[in-house]
Amino acid sequence: MTNITKKPFFLLCKKVAERLKLRHIIIIGFLFRIAALTAMPNNQFPDSHTYIKAGAQLFENGVIVKHNVMPLYPILCGILNNFLLIKIADILFSVLTIYIIYQLSYIIFKKKTSALLSAFIAAVYPFFNFYATAALTETSYTLLLVSAFYMLYRQKFIIGAILLILSILERPTLDFAAPLIIFIFAYFVHKRSLSYSIKIVSYYIVIYILLFCPWWLHQYNKYDKFIRMNLADGIAWYSGNNPLNQSGSGVASDNGKPADVDFSLFAKIKDPYKQNQAMKKEAFDFIINNPDRFIKLAALKFCRLWRLYPYAPEYEKPLYIIISVTSYGSVLLFFLLSTASFIFIKKNRVFSKKLLPVFFLITYFTLVHMVLISSLRYRFPIEPFLIIIASYGFIFLFNKITKHNDQKAE
Repeated sequence: MTNITKKPFFLLCKKVAERLKLRHIIIIGFLFRIAALTAMPNNQFPDSHTYIKAGAQLFENGVIVKHNVMPLYPILCGILNNFLLIKIADILFSVLTIYIIYQLSYIIFKKKTSALLSAFIAAVYPFFNFYATAALTETSYTLLLVSAFYMLYRQKFIIGAILLILSILERPTLDFAAPLIIFIFAYFVHKRSLSYSIKIVSYYIVIYILLFCPWWLHQYNKYDKFIRMNLADGIAWYSGNNPLNQSGSGVASDNGKPADVDFSLFAKIKDPYKQNQAMKKEAFDFIINNPDRFIKLAALKFCRLWRLYPYAPEYEKPLYIIISVTSYGSVLLFFLLSTASFIFIKKNRVFSKKLLPVFFLITYFTLVHMVLISSLRYRFPIEPFLIIIASYGFIFLFNKITKHNDQKAE
């Protein structure tokens, strides 16, 4: 049998990989995103207009009228005040994410080849390119999240804390988890003392209060009561836990597919705070009275979150399915193989504790969206971590195979 390591195609790939530099990958990523912007100039969602409108309201009147948004992305939209400029900013954020993914991979595994592969996948990954041109929070939020983890791996706890808090000011998903993430990094990853780890968490709480004070003041002036986040939690709870929900998505209208939620029940409640509370009460009552249905919906939401291709009808076409399954499916496969290696291969077990915050993050995101609502969009922020782990697994397996073939050739 011909040794694979001697084949011309293998030698060509190896030569290209050896000469490929991070700056080349970043340029490739930028060109891919510009191509995506050119190919999809009208790529936008209803949420995009919500953020732009919220930003305009904030800068014109000092108040965000929308009840279900956090302030950070609307502030960016208000500053730029132009759809194209917002998309260009997101493209630059997405390109910067490529660099952070490289650095994060290298600081975890200390393997340049694995880090370069992670960056290259991030550069050409279809979902990254798609969302870089969608004027949504996905891209900037993901940048904040991977940057926070990078800083925490470098033991820059204060910077990491600030970045995590900024991510919460954009999307509140990690509000309860962020202090735990910081503690896990300090105590388990960096082996600091319990007292030091608690002290770092206390610093986080102080910074959290300082950075959130302007938002709390805004919310108090708007509602005449203390609102710590926004009034989106009622929508999230009821959308995911109501009698109509059949798919786990919680979408009122999905282009011909059955609606998963009907908010008309709450239309008579004019006070937004009371309306939000009523939605949560209905959701909690549904869960308590229908535990079996809640568990089945949680399973559906799990499948929606980790689904190989989009659920929306406009993207359930052969081309999109092939692109999604080929790209994300490959990443998921090698992520699972790599994760298995951390358990069963002695050499790789050293990474288990080092990756504890990453697996905590992935588990937390999964559980949150199994309880609330689920979509591929909500998986997006953890995909850089899937790519980093998958790339290590691919390089590890590749080196094993080539080493085995070289030994056989000898």
